Amino acid sequence: MSTAAGPREIAGLSIEVATTPADAALISTIFDEVWSVRAMVSPEIMVAALHNGSYGAIAWRDGQPVGAAFAIVGLPLAGQSAPNLHSHAAGVIATAANGGIGYALKLHQFSWARQHGFATVTWTFDPLVRRNAWFNIVKLGTQVLGYHQNFYGQLDDGINAGEQSDRLMVRWDIAGKDAPTAADFVDANANDVLVATPADIELLRKTDTAQAASWRDRQRAAFEAAGKDGMSVVGLNEDYCYVLRSNKDGAQ
Repeated sequence: MSTAAGPREIAGLSIEVATTPADAALISTIFDEVWSVRAMVSPEIMVAALHNGSYGAIAWRDGQPVGAAFAIVGLPLAGQSAPNLHSHAAGVIATAANGGIGYALKLHQFSWARQHGFATVTWTFDPLVRRNAWFNIVKLGTQVLGYHQNFYGQLDDGINAGEQSDRLMVRWDIAGKDAPTAADFVDANANDVLVATPADIELLRKTDTAQAASWRDRQRAAFEAAGKDGMSVVGLNEDYCYVLRSNKDGAQ
């Protein structure tokens, strides 16, 4: 295990790069706790990936493991010559959530990827989860690459069980940058399409599964219809709606 100071100063926090089978086993254990599942990523697969240039990190606070991240080496994205780092999972245990550790892990991942010659970092998130939409698009300043229906197929972990695994794929451009830049909320224009997010889909999934499923169906239909019309996500507005804009009107 290689120790590196976390890019964000949080009392008692350090972030260490995974290098050993024991590190891989610990990351796997942390993921299992976060997602309430067994062997979400097997340690053996993780060891093989780390040995071939992939990324793993463990967040420690006051000597206790509280979070982890794992990313794999990918082919260069269109227009790039350097490889892409695809972040498969990053999570923080419940007792340490909402304390900035997840943000620190992502900044560490950004810094590591830049130091190791990657041009971009990509990952996915559930577009129904409003807080994740804000975190990924606004706070981390990512670009949305596209919407993927049932991306992982059927998942049976404690967070996604029984749900279709629709995801947005996002991208960080890191080449030549020292740190990510946060984005502003976007003001929609008359030609834009707004795709809403529920206030708390995670609670809704526990209290009204039919309504939660309806949200998935309606959001999927909106994203896919807009995509067929040549529109893409350019950001979030202040009501936490995705703003989709025609490529002819300045979408990137």
